[in-house]
Amino acid sequence: MRKIALIIFSVLAIFQHQIWLKNQGASESLDLDGEIRKEMADQKIPSMAACIVKANEIVWKRAYGYADLDNHIQATSETIYLLASVSKLVVVTAVMQLAESGVIDIDEDINRYLPFQVRNSNYPDKKISARMLLTHTSGIAGPETDEELPGFYDWHPADSAPPLGETMMDYLLPGGLRYVPAVWKNIKPGQQELYSNLGATLLAYLVEFVSGEDYNSYCKNHIFLPLEMPGTSHIVHDLDADKIATWYIDNYASIPHYSRRDYPAGQLKSSVDEFSHFLMAYMNEGEYKGKKILNESTIDEVLKIHNPASGVCLTWRCTIGNWYGHSGGVNGASSYVEFHRQAKVGLIIFANVFLEKGSTLLPPRGKIYSLIRKEANRFRSPNETDRESYKKKLHDRFLR
Repeated sequence: MRKIALIIFSVLAIFQHQIWLKNQGASESLDLDGEIRKEMADQKIPSMAACIVKANEIVWKRAYGYADLDNHIQATSETIYLLASVSKLVVVTAVMQLAESGVIDIDEDINRYLPFQVRNSNYPDKKISARMLLTHTSGIAGPETDEELPGFYDWHPADSAPPLGETMMDYLLPGGLRYVPAVWKNIKPGQQELYSNLGATLLAYLVEFVSGEDYNSYCKNHIFLPLEMPGTSHIVHDLDADKIATWYIDNYASIPHYSRRDYPAGQLKSSVDEFSHFLMAYMNEGEYKGKKILNESTIDEVLKIHNPASGVCLTWRCTIGNWYGHSGGVNGASSYVEFHRQAKVGLIIFANVFLEKGSTLLPPRGKIYSLIRKEANRFRSPNETDRESYKKKLHDRFLR
């Protein structure tokens, strides 16, 4: 009898502990929501959607604020945001699909695949490879400002930016309509990292020319549809207009949906619900629901660190604790995506306003990022979390 009573007591104790954990989690979640909303108000963020992914599912997601302030349309996890430079993660995926199929070699001279010759005028005898473009070491200007390459960042009405081939010939070729020598830095190809939207756009054109499909169609057919992402596109008119967030700049001023010449590098639109499928594929050796977009060996190649100082891999960047991510910021949008490969935990944050670098959404000390990252760590095993905490302490102590 005593043994039975002990068993009953143990079961009740476990049950009560589970209830306590559930209530504790709910309490922490309420605190998290409150802190995020306060920070959004302080930073004048109209809306934000975020999620945490574990293995093959979303385990936490939230949406805050208004996707459209004037019409009081609340944001949801289905709200479609402009992804800014997070778009480049799709560029590397498309390039590596072609490499995986043997259509291109990322270490070959890109001139082997293009209809015109691309050479740094300062180093005309040095080849430029897709790997250099993927690691931002090709020597092609960012450009950092519109003055550096006039007109490159001009706004065009939605979906009306010039074709990629036209842009490449105008800006990269001597004699092109918009060519200026400053497009080429006096940096030997492969020698120095220089973040380049123009370089990423050249990669997208490489995909377009080699595949025979325009870039957006290629991405739709070979990435978005296999990953069940029908509401993801570079083209506004492909999407449900009622789900697209209004884009804002300072002090809640709205701006029209626009397109730019470098649209593959920064103009993808998606929701946290759909982009989580892309993140899951990277976390699960290139596979989502039985559909493979990349092989595991290709994922290994993509995530190999090329510059330990910056953590740059093939477009992705590795940060302390072996988290792989990419940030984005452009008029009307801020974004951040990252995942831990071993723990198979990742997070996505999208907002419909541009926030400066070092903002609340970005690592290592952005407040909203830190809050969501802390929540993501709850879905890791204790040993994994302890190891990362130890590494962070060492980093803060010796590299501060």
